[in-house]
Amino acid sequence: MKTIGMLTGISYVSGIDYYRGINERIAKLLPNGSIMPKNSEMVMISVDCDEYVRLLTARDDEAVQEYLLRGIAKIHAAGVDFLVIASNTAHVCYERVRTRFPDLPVLHIADCTAAAARGKGPVGLLGTEPTMRDGSWLKSRLAKHGVEVLVPSSDEDRQRCYKIICDELSFDIFTETSRAFFAELARRLFREGATGGVILGCTEIELLLRQSDVPDVPLFRSAELHIEAAAKVQAAVAELEDFMPPERVKKQRISCNEKQ
Repeated sequence: MKTIGMLTGISYVSGIDYYRGINERIAKLLPNGSIMPKNSEMVMISVDCDEYVRLLTARDDEAVQEYLLRGIAKIHAAGVDFLVIASNTAHVCYERVRTRFPDLPVLHIADCTAAAARGKGPVGLLGTEPTMRDGSWLKSRLAKHGVEVLVPSSDEDRQRCYKIICDELSFDIFTETSRAFFAELARRLFREGATGGVILGCTEIELLLRQSDVPDVPLFRSAELHIEAAAKVQAAVAELEDFMPPERVKKQRISCNEKQ
């Protein structure tokens, strides 16, 4: 079994979801041990969500990335086989991780989401305010898979999403008012051209919004897709390359051939 390195704390609620979800899937994917089902072998580092959100809110991308890399450095030092970042927005540090730790493979959440959304037409994206306003670290990665993304056009709606995520969802608070708000946003994106469905691009949103809340709009639950892929890679049922953009896989194979 491969060892997963997981960066969490952003928020701890989604980290619990990842830990439970990966372990439940590993128990099903691998044969039982001598006495009981297998657990995931995992190294977890949790960062402070308050400090992370403070830097995000200040739009200090440099400081955000360096803060996250402090946690990832500890994971790298533990000698894990691949990294899982339990957050969409925290993938802002992805390119820096690849530069700073070139020997640390990363299972990118956008690759896992794209595997489900590819070929279905334009999709909406609901997430944190930074992810919807900028989100180049997600949108560009999805684009490499041919996935076109639409986001809510209203800054007021984007700010309300962020407030609900920070004040409620990150602390395991789920209200019908917030559920109705996200459901309406998903329907509106669908009406405005996101005919392929809507990506729940914040790992906490999918703990609130269920497919049954918007049966007319296909939902792509990014954390669930990421968790599923992580368990499959850990259990050697799939490879990281199975989820990467075609261009990245081609370059990686060329590099391996040159080394040989």
